[in-house]
Amino acid sequence: MLTRRERGFSLIELLVAIGVMGVVVLYALGTFTYQHQTYVVVDQVSEVQQNIRAAASLIERDLRSAGYMVPPEAAACGADNTASADSLFTSDTDAILTVDALPADFASEELAAAVESAVGAVNAGSAIGFTVEDVVIDGTPSYDLNGDGVNESDFRVGAGAILADVANPGRGVACGVVTAVTAPGSVSVSFQTGLGGAAALPAQFVLVPAHVYAVVTPPGDVSQLRRDGVALAKDVEDLQVAWFYDDDGDGQEDAGEMRGVVGTAYNTTLVDGNDLREVRVNLVARTREDDPRNPLNAGTGQTPENRSAASAAGDDGRRRRSHTSIVRLRNLGA
Repeated sequence: MLTRRERGFSLIELLVAIGVMGVVVLYALGTFTYQHQTYVVVDQVSEVQQNIRAAASLIERDLRSAGYMVPPEAAACGADNTASADSLFTSDTDAILTVDALPADFASEELAAAVESAVGAVNAGSAIGFTVEDVVIDGTPSYDLNGDGVNESDFRVGAGAILADVANPGRGVACGVVTAVTAPGSVSVSFQTGLGGAAALPAQFVLVPAHVYAVVTPPGDVSQLRRDGVALAKDVEDLQVAWFYDDDGDGQEDAGEMRGVVGTAYNTTLVDGNDLREVRVNLVARTREDDPRNPLNAGTGQTPENRSAASAAGDDGRRRRSHTSIVRLRNLGA
């Protein structure tokens, strides 16, 4: 007669063991899947946060330096949009030598390219070629125009330019993207904003090299934040800017002195760049893929400043992060 040990397991015991094992395996697989999805979400959100912080840090640096050694009217500029991303232009400090490196006759001057050609109406969307005194504003060229290893200009194609009438700062400021530069004295600009009406005094136009930030979505690619035409970070879907002015000269920005927000658009033809004090920049970025745990409605578009809700992205399965910076322009005002 066989003992119990010799007989082995019964069919019922095997079925029970298999059932328990199945439950354990299913639980383990569920736990593994959930942990993997969590890892994917955390990894993507971390990537978004790192990208947006790095981009914001560069924007903050350029804004803090805006207006360095150039006419204050031409320190910063931008195009305000409600149904698309704004653009931001800051004077290009990288193209200007430090004070201790400037020639003595430059040390106390405001550096800019004096416009020598006749300038007609400057409107958003206009393309204008300027004859300037020199495409080098500080005596030392910063950029190589033709790839020969020799710098020829402080302006460069794909970067920005800011135009101001320093004799009539109340006309506002115009800014656009440089489309052509020919040394020693020719710059072409495609303008995104325009200047105000007729000058009260004879016009004195100056052109200042600038950095330009814009959100671009290339065909077949994802949205990206670009600086001077070069991609800084992908999956940045919005850039919105608010501008703070001290119009009444009381040393503070009052309620009615903010532009680029709901109810008060930023219009470059109606501002005096001498009164600009602070700039607030909002960046919105999204993960590159849907949230695997909630792919249908994980995140909705953001509507900072005066961005219309109707034009913001809807529920699309992406997680989003926003970053807001407020920068006081240290080279402007008291």
